[in-house]
Amino acid sequence: MIEGRPGASLPPVDFGSLKAELVEKHGDTIRDTDVMSAALYPKVFDEYAEFKAKYGPVDKLDTPTFLVGPGIEEEINVS
Repeated sequence: MIEGRPGASLPPVDFGSLKAELVEKHGDTIRDTDVMSAALYPKVFDEYAEFKAKYGPVDKLDTPTFLVGPGIEEEINVS
């Protein structure tokens, strides 16, 4: 059982330092929202950043295409 606020026992996060680490690891395109994501879910963020580096900007894809991908010989137009 946790007594008090769950995060109270965690060490503080230096967001500036974390952003510098992320920029060094993933490039200059790191935004403040990326820093927060990396602070909360470091492994998931690293996997996403590597995916984005490999496949390019995927934020314009609809959710099913992003998660499942296109069918065989299916073409997708993205504006």
